[in-house]
Amino acid sequence: MNTSSSSPSPAASNRRPSRRDGRRRLGEALARAASILGLCALPMCDSLDNIDVQVGGKAVVPAGTILDDVVGVLDFDALQNIDLSAEFENQGVTKDDVDAVHLVAFTLRVESPEDGSFDFLTSASFFAETEGQPRVLIAKLDEVPRGARELSMDVIEGVDLKPYVVAPRMTITSEARVRGRPDEETTVAADVLLDVDISVPGC
Repeated sequence: MNTSSSSPSPAASNRRPSRRDGRRRLGEALARAASILGLCALPMCDSLDNIDVQVGGKAVVPAGTILDDVVGVLDFDALQNIDLSAEFENQGVTKDDVDAVHLVAFTLRVESPEDGSFDFLTSASFFAETEGQPRVLIAKLDEVPRGARELSMDVIEGVDLKPYVVAPRMTITSEARVRGRPDEETTVAADVLLDVDISVPGC
């Protein structure tokens, strides 16, 4: 009586992988590696294609007198001629690499006198300007709290400052409503934080 067996023959069990099998397995391994590298590159790109740039300046508000009790503008000299070329060079990029620029934070603080405050202000607005572009509101504070020595402006959302930043010169100007000049000469510092989106090949 003839019987058949389902066990593989020794020749079949000892068959060596073909070159085609090797190429297929190598391709699968490379695809897995590329996928892993791609996932790893995402957070790396996120960190590489955005840089923070900080600019600032100081303004001196004269003390008030009976005849002179109104101030309309906070003049920050360092914000009148902003050119970020050197900052970009330090980061290894140029203005040509900039995709977008957004204001992250705008703060004011009283540096002197020690007991000084913003009580001379009722509100303040700040604008970005450059030649060939409209004057654009970037930050404001509609009501200045009494006794405050530091103010965080409300940032205007959705304003792309790229045309202003890549221009030869950007200016930040202000308008203020006031209660009067302070009793003592007051030094005010402004800190401006910008998020700059940089074009990075492969990201």
